[in-house]
Amino acid sequence: MKANFWCKLALSGLISIVSSGQAWSHPEIFSDLSLEQAKQEAAKNNKFLLIDFTASWCPPCRRMEASTWTNATVQDWIKANAVAIQIDVDKDEKTSAELHVEAMPTMVLFKPQDRSTEFGRQVGYMDSSELLQWLEGIKSGKSDQEIAKEANGSNGNEVFEHVTKAQNLQAEGKNDEACEEYLWIWNNVSSNAPNIGQIRTGLVPNELKRLALTSPTVRTKCGALRDAAEKNNNRNDWIILNGILNENVRTLAWFDKAKLDPNLRTELQKQSTLIEPVLCSEARWNDIVTYLYPDPIAKLNEYFKRAQEMKKPSADTEVSKTFDPFPTMVMTIYAAYIGAGKNVEAQKIASECMRLDDSADMKDSLNRIETVMKTVRSTPAKPAK
Repeated sequence: MKANFWCKLALSGLISIVSSGQAWSHPEIFSDLSLEQAKQEAAKNNKFLLIDFTASWCPPCRRMEASTWTNATVQDWIKANAVAIQIDVDKDEKTSAELHVEAMPTMVLFKPQDRSTEFGRQVGYMDSSELLQWLEGIKSGKSDQEIAKEANGSNGNEVFEHVTKAQNLQAEGKNDEACEEYLWIWNNVSSNAPNIGQIRTGLVPNELKRLALTSPTVRTKCGALRDAAEKNNNRNDWIILNGILNENVRTLAWFDKAKLDPNLRTELQKQSTLIEPVLCSEARWNDIVTYLYPDPIAKLNEYFKRAQEMKKPSADTEVSKTFDPFPTMVMTIYAAYIGAGKNVEAQKIASECMRLDDSADMKDSLNRIETVMKTVRSTPAKPAK
């Protein structure tokens, strides 16, 4: 119990690391109104209410702030048609929970005639042209699914039809029937499918997890899928399904076996993205550094290269010169090494971070991580098995 508490404390501290400075100098298009004030303003002027759920530690959010939200055409559309506000998910957990925000960035749109029921939602980074296509589609009365069909062509039509049907069934309280629609997507769509693969790996698991909390039927069906995935050595699906069922203890048990078996090391690295949050939730810092980040310097350089790519402007975006995702990308590596008591290695990590990016933002991030993790280390975490 203490380990979980201190891990949550660590994460809340790490999340706040980049909350100062340019990270929260939000684009001028967003009003400083509260949610209730924004609702009243939208009603008064018969405009849409647009809410951008964001976080200081979220690189895609910062990327949108640097380019999408500052795009002149986007700003003109919002000024003419909507009242827009930003909500920090860490500062307003109540609203984020009420609207079931589970990933950032999330954009939620309410119609002028009905501000109690959302009309559209988009999750994930959107460039200016993608955002405008969505906003214009909503304005014309189209649903998210209809807009997505047009963007993705006929190949995705059937998938979006199942999504729409599932959402309608959920609204009617027919959760078991909704489950069947989501499971159709799970069983018939590849996670790597262009445009629609993220529906299988993102939306479907999130919705099934919500349904499984109250429906024994959903739990039984997901449990059967989980067992089949294990039998077929489909570790990726197996880990996701464990999460849906709130049975990450199974993932931890497999990890503890895999880390000792040289024949499973490759698979372990392959699944590191899914395993990392499970280990972090248990404050398993030693396991994280030993098996997920055994070569932290190489990983830092990999992240740095990726960060530089994120900073490059695309055909329809302009990236701010102040946009720098790299400091937010190194947090877990540095924190884990401090948490594991590997101070010499942690110092090398800090030095490499400063070599790659000697900005004040990076220096401040490293200092704050160190402070948070020293507090964490003062309370013993769960030992690695």
